[in-house]
Amino acid sequence: MKRRAALAMVCLALASCAHADRKPLEDLTGHEDLSGFKIQSVHGVRDGDKLAAQVLISDSSSILTLDLHFAIGSPTTLASGTWQWSRTGRQLRGTISATAVTFLGGQDGPPSIGGTFDLNSSAGAAYRVNLPLTTLPRSFRPATSNPEHP
Repeated sequence: MKRRAALAMVCLALASCAHADRKPLEDLTGHEDLSGFKIQSVHGVRDGDKLAAQVLISDSSSILTLDLHFAIGSPTTLASGTWQWSRTGRQLRGTISATAVTFLGGQDGPPSIGGTFDLNSSAGAAYRVNLPLTTLPRSFRPATSNPEHP
């Protein structure tokens, strides 16, 4: 068991270093410098073999929101995804496709998700999001009012 935990930690460390130089948001056409954008938050909830996550990426003037729905399995895949970007008086939106997905997290701990995702619009893939492997915070569960189940 200790060997498995050590192996998981090594894999996690290697995965987090693999693309440290990649920017969170890239313009695939090369027309825009999006280096000022940073990942502001990543939240999600695992429910059995499904994982819903939301990623917020922002600079000082706009917010990009990704809503991602994963099917947990071997391998874990992006089942569906949409994006919305409020930018200088414009509202951009579209679907998301995954070029790579990394999922860690079994039943004993919080899940971690990462990968490379293309933001598609009617004109095709225009932007790419590089999400480093990120541990999702434990979800808040309200206390039960049933005295038999504290």
